[in-house]
Amino acid sequence: MSIHLDDHTTMKERPIQGLSTVRLEAIVLGLVGVWLPPHPPASAQDAKGERRAAGEAAKRADAAPAPATVQVGLRKQLFVDDHVVAETRGVTRELGQVVKANDGKPVLVADKPWENADLFRFGTVIRDGDRFRMWYLMNDDLAGYAESQDGLHWTKPDLGEYEHHGSRHNNIADSRGLACFLDPHETEPAHKYKSAYGHPTKIMACLAHSPDGLHWTSYNGGEPVTGRAADTVNQLCWDEDARTYRLFTRTDFGRGLYAGTLDESRGTRDMINPDVKANPMAWRTVREWCFDREGRWEYKRRQVYSLNGWHYEGVRFGLLWCYEWAGQLGEGTYDLHKRHERDVMNFYIVTARGDEPWDLTWVYAEKPLVPRGPGGSFDKDWIQAAPNVITWQDKHWIYYCGSRERHDIYRLREGPALTRWQCAIGLATLRLDGFVCLQAKEAPGVVLTKPFRLEGDRLEVNADARDGRAIVEVLDGDGDPIEGFARSDAEPLHGMDGLRLRPRWSGKESLDTLVGRLVRLRFHLENAKLYAFQPVR
Repeated sequence: MSIHLDDHTTMKERPIQGLSTVRLEAIVLGLVGVWLPPHPPASAQDAKGERRAAGEAAKRADAAPAPATVQVGLRKQLFVDDHVVAETRGVTRELGQVVKANDGKPVLVADKPWENADLFRFGTVIRDGDRFRMWYLMNDDLAGYAESQDGLHWTKPDLGEYEHHGSRHNNIADSRGLACFLDPHETEPAHKYKSAYGHPTKIMACLAHSPDGLHWTSYNGGEPVTGRAADTVNQLCWDEDARTYRLFTRTDFGRGLYAGTLDESRGTRDMINPDVKANPMAWRTVREWCFDREGRWEYKRRQVYSLNGWHYEGVRFGLLWCYEWAGQLGEGTYDLHKRHERDVMNFYIVTARGDEPWDLTWVYAEKPLVPRGPGGSFDKDWIQAAPNVITWQDKHWIYYCGSRERHDIYRLREGPALTRWQCAIGLATLRLDGFVCLQAKEAPGVVLTKPFRLEGDRLEVNADARDGRAIVEVLDGDGDPIEGFARSDAEPLHGMDGLRLRPRWSGKESLDTLVGRLVRLRFHLENAKLYAFQPVR
């Protein structure tokens, strides 16, 4: 049966989204006034059978559809989103809590004659072999370089590359390497390090390569490889899963004066290119956006100052500098002690799988990953994180630039001794995989995964149950407990807090009899936090 609509499309040709076939047929029959008489059963037994069949059909119709299987393999599964989650009950998703190193004080400050604390802003930190390496912007024109063995105590080596006030005894480095990375995909030594940087006169991104991170050669003859804009931190990185390079830059979304100060609406974009050496200009945009969920004027509330990408365990993390209440300086003049809430910079994480849009949950919840410090601290008005996270010694190391004053404060200060931000570089750490957790408090909570084919013969769980307990049971693909691995067989992870806790069932932790089977995990939590799980061999 087809019903013709005004646009000459039939109901059969244009299904109603979200309606089952049964419901759609009922609507169709109601629309045309068709009445179908019931079919009388031949006998009471037949009637009973039909009622039983109808009841079973109703149960099947009401049952939730079986979740699609997910690919897990031996990769760690984070609970930053519902990628591996089928159902939850009694749990909430909570942002991880960082610890600021060095008692909240900077780990690197401007202490050389050629360094300016007002522009002591950030570039990159990487772990290279047995050392940390840092590139940072130390005034309007100069980049600096520093090294550390432990990530906390830094030295500024005498590079001898650039002259400053008649001397080459300094740590001044080529600014093209400010946002660089050590390319794990590269085979040619001369291209071991790669970077993106802003063209010196055009507000567009350029690319460069280096054998050591200090001596740089530009791709494309030093000409831009993108259009406008590129005047914050441009980042080039390698995406191992997608087998492509990604480039993150700023984008402008129109102009329009408001509040007497700001005349632009900032946004961001990321692009992909499988081979920057062969064709450095072959970029395809996969995301380009600005904040607009709250309407076209949201740029007055928040803007993307810069967004950089970091890939970890199948999750794409966006490391977002969010410029909030831009240009609004009504909280007073220059003040290095008062913590301001307008014209400030906050740092958030956003997440995605593949090239889907970023999940902005934590931005709109107003929960920065690294919170600004209290009044009087070096990072009270500004947190500007590095474009990558270092994972070392079972922690995530997040380096950032902190500022004692607001972004546009220079508009309220004049004169030759102008002081603006008073910046320094700090460090915050996070437990391994601790970006987000699923948490149950006093009331018990349950987390059920989607089905996946088990490849490991043991299981490791990252959980904090020091004040409660966590129980892991293994189900088959249909959601039924597997004999020997049910809740009654599981040994509670009680009073434990660990990154690699090993669940046990009746004294054993081996899952070798289940390898190759389609399984699901059901976590029972009480006063516990669940961060991740991983099948291992």
